[in-house]
Amino acid sequence: MTNQASDRSPALAIPESGIPADNQKWFLWFLILAAGGIRCVFAIHSAANGLFDDAYVSLRYASNLVRGLGFVFNPGERVLGTTSPLNAFLLAAIAKFVGVNHLEGISVTIGTLASLGSLYYSERLIARAGITGEVKWTYLCVLAFLPSFIVNAASGMETPLVLLLMSLSIYFAVQDRLVAVAVVGILLFLSRIDTGIWLVALGGNLLLERRGRPQRRLAIPLVIFLGGVLSWLAFSQFYFGSIIPQSVIGKALHHGAFERADWHYSLTFLSAFIPAQRFGVWGFAVIAIAMAALIPGTLDLWNRHRDLRPMIVFVPLFVAAFLASRAPLFSWYVIPPKWAFYLVAVYSIWWWVAHGLQVFHFRFRPAAAMTLISLCVIGLALHSVKKLFEGAPFEPWPSISDLIEQDLRSDGRIFLEHIGLIGFRTGRYIYDYGGLVTPQTTKLKREYGRNWLTKALRQDKADVVILYDTDMPSVQSATDSDAIWFRDSYNHVKDYKTDELVASVFFLKSSPRIIADQPERARENLPNSN
Repeated sequence: MTNQASDRSPALAIPESGIPADNQKWFLWFLILAAGGIRCVFAIHSAANGLFDDAYVSLRYASNLVRGLGFVFNPGERVLGTTSPLNAFLLAAIAKFVGVNHLEGISVTIGTLASLGSLYYSERLIARAGITGEVKWTYLCVLAFLPSFIVNAASGMETPLVLLLMSLSIYFAVQDRLVAVAVVGILLFLSRIDTGIWLVALGGNLLLERRGRPQRRLAIPLVIFLGGVLSWLAFSQFYFGSIIPQSVIGKALHHGAFERADWHYSLTFLSAFIPAQRFGVWGFAVIAIAMAALIPGTLDLWNRHRDLRPMIVFVPLFVAAFLASRAPLFSWYVIPPKWAFYLVAVYSIWWWVAHGLQVFHFRFRPAAAMTLISLCVIGLALHSVKKLFEGAPFEPWPSISDLIEQDLRSDGRIFLEHIGLIGFRTGRYIYDYGGLVTPQTTKLKREYGRNWLTKALRQDKADVVILYDTDMPSVQSATDSDAIWFRDSYNHVKDYKTDELVASVFFLKSSPRIIADQPERARENLPNSN
């Protein structure tokens, strides 16, 4: 792919950036420094108060790998439950030298640096594509200061790494460095499974741009990419016994993937791009109007800046894939399409203002509109910092981890859904309620449907069980023999209440691995249902 500078049509002349060319490099580094500063504030807070729970799954894989226990979550069980093997390998490589005790700090450091790296390469890409500076700097301001990007950078998740690799891959593509694209493509494949949507958009654009030209230059990169992907799949089949990650199977079954997407799911998902959920069913009308308003600017971006077409195509591909599969809606899943969508959105706003200036002679010039957007985004960032220091909602998982470490021997076993933080900090064996690292859970869900929970509790006989308030009707059943067995076999220890849920902790009465003084703690049996 070759660089395509923006065309200058008489109908809509594109003004130059208000920042002199010699100063743009320094402005970029100032932006990166400011973005890095606010990310460090969030990173320090996250490392001290807890990362996203899913991040700890990769941290436990990395910890076990460094300790010589293998690339596993539960020692002795080869199950691929991490969503990002690449992230886990990277964490392990650094922890080998720094120490596993610093894994949380390593994780947020990687996320912060990767987030800043994606900001840098996004600027390089847009500058090479020839987009007006007004759009470029507004878009970069969104990437730098929009709270969702800041929070994700400090979450411990693999998404910042995914975003860095995506920006690198298209940057190398516009430079026609196809071997580099292939290598980055392998890393993307290992970083998260949904990056396949981006690889389809980028690879398809590469093929279309090379129509009518010799395709021999694609052969070596294609062999490299396929060789890397197939090598991992072969290793996965040999080591884990499957090329499909258990995390994908577990999440799909646990969250009802591949069912028909209802209006609530669709609206929640689409509101990640255009906030309209507060309007209820009328939110679809808001989204439809907003999407229609993006069409002229999107077409102009498509025609003028061919290098950026993969970013335009990626958004509808991603939306279609998620709506068709009804994939779980986690905030870190929508960060990559937001990266592409906000470029289209900022460009479209600029297009409308610039078009109005050309046709209707508006006094409100594009630079003023872009500056206003940037200031609003910076205001949101400052507001998010203020909320951070006002105090986060109570999270029970560190307290539950302390309870388990105190009252359960190191060889004890735990049944729960929130496996990340508790699994990482306690080091105990985990029976996974969600099925990400416990294949037998997914088997029970398929066999027994909604009645699977009490079957699993009786089958696993974990020393510690942690259930949510939504699980209590199942274990309080008066007719389910497994529920009756659970009530007879477990003591109700303590409830942890948050604004969203109640987590209840139960200890197995007959367990020799429970080391707490039960009479002194005055534990109560879970009442039978009448």
